[in-house]
This record gives sequence, C-alpha cells and structure tokens, in this order.
Amino acid sequence: MQRRTVVIIFFTLVIGTSMAQDINACQQMAERILTAAQNHTPDGIDELLAPDFRFTNIKQPTAAKVLKQIIAQMPAMTAWELAGTEQDSAGLTLRYIITKPDSTTSEATILFNADNLVLEADLLHADVSIRSATPTAKAQSEVSMVRVPLHLQDGLPIVTVNIDGQPCYMFFDTGAPGVILNSKYFDHNIDGEVMGNGGRGAVGKGSVSGMHHVKLMDMGGVALNETDIMTSDLSNLESVGVAVHGILGQSFYKDFDVLFDLKRSEIVLLNPDTTYRWLLDEGYRCQTVSGVKKGHLLTFDCQVGGVPVRLAFDSGAQSNLLPNDWPQLHPSTVKGIKKDHLIGYGDGRASVTKGKTTLTLGGRTFKKLQTAFSDVSHLQESKDINGLFGCEVLAKQKILISYKRQELMLID
Repeated sequence: MQRRTVVIIFFTLVIGTSMAQDINACQQMAERILTAAQNHTPDGIDELLAPDFRFTNIKQPTAAKVLKQIIAQMPAMTAWELAGTEQDSAGLTLRYIITKPDSTTSEATILFNADNLVLEADLLHADVSIRSATPTAKAQSEVSMVRVPLHLQDGLPIVTVNIDGQPCYMFFDTGAPGVILNSKYFDHNIDGEVMGNGGRGAVGKGSVSGMHHVKLMDMGGVALNETDIMTSDLSNLESVGVAVHGILGQSFYKDFDVLFDLKRSEIVLLNPDTTYRWLLDEGYRCQTVSGVKKGHLLTFDCQVGGVPVRLAFDSGAQSNLLPNDWPQLHPSTVKGIKKDHLIGYGDGRASVTKGKTTLTLGGRTFKKLQTAFSDVSHLQESKDINGLFGCEVLAKQKILISYKRQELMLID
C-alpha cells in the first residue's frame, strides 16, 4: 500500500508539471517579446520574465536589463515564424525563424520554465556578443517645464547636456530610440562591453563599441543617474571644428511633450498633463494632427505633391526622406533634381538624389522642401513607413510632439 501511494504521488507531480507547461500561453508571451523587439519598445517585458531569468551567464537583475537593451536596438525584422518546439528537463523551448527586410533570416530561441515564464531569451545568437551591459535609464524630472537652448549645425538641432560635470554637445534626434555617446570622447569604462549592431539610420548600420558609465547626465533638470550608455563611433557626424559628443535619442525625453521652436533657438520639454494649460498661458494657437506610433517613431498621414504617404517625424533628418524610386514614379512632384550625398549615423555617407518637394501635413502646405531619395526599405518593410520629415519643416513651423498622446501640434 505504501509503495502504491508513492507511485501515485510521483505520477501526480509529473502530470502537474506537464499541464503547467502551456505551449499556447508560452507562444503568446514569446510573440509579445518578438513584437517588442520589432517595435524597439521594451516596456512591459519584466512581467514576462522568471525570477531567475538569465542571459547566457548573466543573472538578474542585469540579465533583464541586457534583454531590454537588445530589444531597444534590435535590427529590423519583418516577420517571424515558429519553427519548432522542444520539451526537456530545463523547460519548453520555442524556436523562431526571423525574416529581415533584405529577406535574410536569423534564429531566436526562448526557454520557458514550468510556470510559463521566460527563463532564457536568445534573440540575436551570433550577431551580438554581450559580457555585461545595462540600458539607458528613463529620464525623470520633478519640473513641469524645461527650456533648452539649441543651435543649428547644418540645419540639425544641437543641445548642451552636462555629463559628469562636463558640457557636451549632442544631436537632439527623435529618430534615435536611445542615447548614444561618441566613442571618440567616451571609452567604455565598465567591466564588459557590448559589441554588435547598434541600429540602422538613414545612411546605414552603426556598430556599438562599448558601454560608458555615467554618474549624472543632466539637461536643464531632466537627469539620468548612475546609468550605462552605449558608445559608437560618431566621427562622421562632426563638421570641421565642431565636436559631437553624442546623440540624444527618444528614451531620454519620451515622457515629455517636446516643442521645437527653431526661430527662438530653443526646445521646450513639457509635462504632458500641463501642456494645454501652458500653451493657453503662452497665447499659442494650435492645430492637432493625430499620429500612429510605429516602434519608437511617430508617423502621420501626409501628402507629397498630392500623393498620399505615411511619414515619420525625425528631428535628426536634415532633409525630408522618400524612397529611391519616388522621382521616377511621381516625376511631377519633384523639382530641381540633382545628385548629392547624405551623412548620418551608420556607414558614413551615401550618394543620393535630391530635389524640392511640397508637403501637406494637417491641412497645411510647406513648399520647396529639400528632399533626399534614398533606400528606406527598412522603414517600408518593417513599419510600413514611406519616409521621414524633419528639420525642413521645423525651419518653417513650430511643432510640438506628444509621444503620450501620439499627436503632433502645429503651433502659431
């Protein structure tokens, strides 16, 4: 009798473990992680992870930070497909094939424990080697409004940010998901480093060279404390005699509404809950244009020469950007076509065609906008975006961007 009891207890334990491993629940959670990676938005990932989640030999809490870093900087992906499952003593492993915009593929594997929580997640395999890393922290501020002086360098907004007591010049770039420091001025100064793909810009792909630990990064009261920030070679962004210490991407200010006023040479960061009252007090008249967030980018329905397009707002875009074949497909919408080049984060410079176009946004028409025609397949295929608009419009119009409300305001 005693022997039979032991057998029944053992059988119950086995069945209980098997039933807890729910492949459908695990697949839903895996798809949440892959969607987050496709959109470069790591918010909400912590709730999916097991308490003992690990990344290779890195343990919690650093392991979760590493995963979110990878999600924020994941190379473009257009689709994924469950390729196989494997159940063993470690748990349930789901294997996915990821398809990239250039039709090449890579593999991702996600391991779940008996409670259907993620125990391991390998999204990049050999693409990235990580020994230790923590992501850029989210900027917080107790103030409701910050005025940030800016100056223009080749038409692009540059702001001064104090990093560990030193003034540093950084491009204010809403097209960048995170903060990147120029490895020319910031060597990796923490144990370990990140080596691999640092994301793709309008020109090409960048590479991450390391991590730099920052004690305090402050811009007018908006601050990051004790955080590790990626470094990359940004030398190609520097003009003769002008230092560029980094790129100030969206993770730093996404909790604020951002007003660009190039005529006053300032950017205003506003608490989204106080924006309308502040605009009223300032006597501004506003027209609101609803947008849709695609990844970290806010996109808007526009027209170029009367042709409907969906464009993303990018304050780091010196010229508007449309696909390579636009002049051939819509020749009547472009004037003054010429050969030129683009310089940006990525592979240095790229030869492009440029011309003048007319953009209609929110019922307002902006004429004679410098527009580059280049490869935007990474935007088209992964986010269904036709191109970018940025500094050409900002030079003509005060604009407020709200990531919280997913809208743009044209301000008079």
